[in-house]
Amino acid sequence: MPVLNLLRAAIFFIFIKLFLFVSVNGQVLPQPQDDSDDDIRKVQTSLLPILGYTSDTGLFGGIFLQRINYGNSSDQPFRNNFRTDIGGSLKGELKFQAIFDQTSTFNTDIRSRLATELFRSRYTHYFGLGNDTAFSESLISEEFYYYELRTAELLFQGRKTVGEFGFYGNFDLFTNIQISYTDASEVVDDSRISQDIANLSLNGWLNKLGAGIILDDRDSEFDPTEGFRYEAGFQGSHSLIGSDTNLFDLWLEVRHYLEVIPNIVFAQKIRAEYQIGDAPFWGLSTIGDEKGLRGYYLDRFRGNHSVIHIIEARTWLFSIFDDQIKFGGQLFWDTGRVFSENDSNQFFDDWKHSYGFGGAISLLNPDFIIRGDMGFSNEAVRIYAGIGYIF
Repeated sequence: MPVLNLLRAAIFFIFIKLFLFVSVNGQVLPQPQDDSDDDIRKVQTSLLPILGYTSDTGLFGGIFLQRINYGNSSDQPFRNNFRTDIGGSLKGELKFQAIFDQTSTFNTDIRSRLATELFRSRYTHYFGLGNDTAFSESLISEEFYYYELRTAELLFQGRKTVGEFGFYGNFDLFTNIQISYTDASEVVDDSRISQDIANLSLNGWLNKLGAGIILDDRDSEFDPTEGFRYEAGFQGSHSLIGSDTNLFDLWLEVRHYLEVIPNIVFAQKIRAEYQIGDAPFWGLSTIGDEKGLRGYYLDRFRGNHSVIHIIEARTWLFSIFDDQIKFGGQLFWDTGRVFSENDSNQFFDDWKHSYGFGGAISLLNPDFIIRGDMGFSNEAVRIYAGIGYIF
C-alpha cells in the first residue's frame, strides 16, 4: 500500500507539472537597439497567467509579470528587475506581491530593493512551539492545526559595494527597513492555537531596522552553476520605531555552487537564525515550506532559533526551439531543526529530514525559471510550485 500511494503521488506530481506548464504562456519583448551601439542589451518581459496546484495552497490561479531591463553590459546582473504576483486559491489564500530591484538607484552606486506584500490565508498552520510538537494526520482534515492569517508588509533594502570578493564578486554592505502588520484569528473554536491562545499575541506591528554584509561571487543570480554567496546580518524591533514588541534577530547564510561533472550542479545552502526577545508567535523562526524541509506541512516547526541545511543536484536535461525552452530536474535533501524553551539545547539532537525530486522549465529567457518539487518526510508527501530556484 505505501508503494502504491507513492506511485500515485508521483503520477499526480507529473500531471500537475504538465498542467502548470501548458497553462503558462509568455512574451519576450526585445528592446529597440541602435546598430551603432552593441553595448545595449534587452528588455525581457514575461506576462504569465498561471494555474496549478500545491499542497499548501491547493488549486491556485493568478497573474505573474516580470520585466527585466538588462541595460548596458556594465549593468550587472541587470539594470532593474520588476516582478509582481497576484493570485488566490480555492483554500482561501489571497496574495499581492510586488518587488522592484535596481542596481543603480537615482544614478548612484547604491543597489536597492523595494518590496510590498498583502497576504491572507485561512489555512495557515500552527502546531505549537518547539521542535517536537505533536502531529496527527487525521486532525488536519478537522482543521485542528489551522488559523487565519492576514499580513501587510513593506521592505526596503539598500546595498553598496565596498570591495571585491573572489574572482568576479563583490563585498557589499546593506541596510534593511521593514514595516509589517499582522492579524491572526482562530478558524475553529477547538483548535491547536486555542490551547495556547491565552499566551499568544494575535495581532500587532513588527517593524525592524537592520544591517549586514553580503559576499557574492556567483556566476548568475538566477541559475548559478559555480561560486559562493555569504550573508550575515542583524535587525532589531523596538517601540521607538512603532513596533509592538522588542526583539533582536541575527542570521547567517552560506550558499555554495559547484559543477562537479558537466551539466550537473551541486548547490548547498546553510542558514541559521537566532532571536532574542519576546517575539509574537507569527514572528518566530519557522521551517517546513517550499524553501526548506520540503515534505513537512507548512510551518511545521516554530521556535526562537533555527538551522536549515539543503543540498540539491540540478541539471538541464534537454531543450527545444534553439534553447528557448529548456527542461531540467533536481534532487534534494533537506535537514534542520528549531530551538525553543521547550527543546533540548543539544545542537545535534533530533534533526528533521526530508528528501525529494523536482522539475524546472526555462521559458524564452534563461533567467525565468518555473520550478516544481515533490518532498517526502516521515509525516507527509508535499507538492510545491514556484518561480525560480529556492536559492
